[in-house]
Amino acid sequence: MKSMTSGVVGLVAGAVVGVAVALIGGAAFAQNSVPELDTPPADQALFGQVEYGSRN
Repeated sequence: MKSMTSGVVGLVAGAVVGVAVALIGGAAFAQNSVPELDTPPADQALFGQVEYGSRN
């Protein structure tokens, strides 16, 4: 009986530690900000010009 109790306690402790590590690791590596980008002028933007050659 003592061996079974130790196994259950170990299982519960392992599950709690595993969940804590997953939550802390996920929060540490989460990207919570939008990256800063250099926006081109409107006349050089992708949709401002024909991308593949010119139209006649």
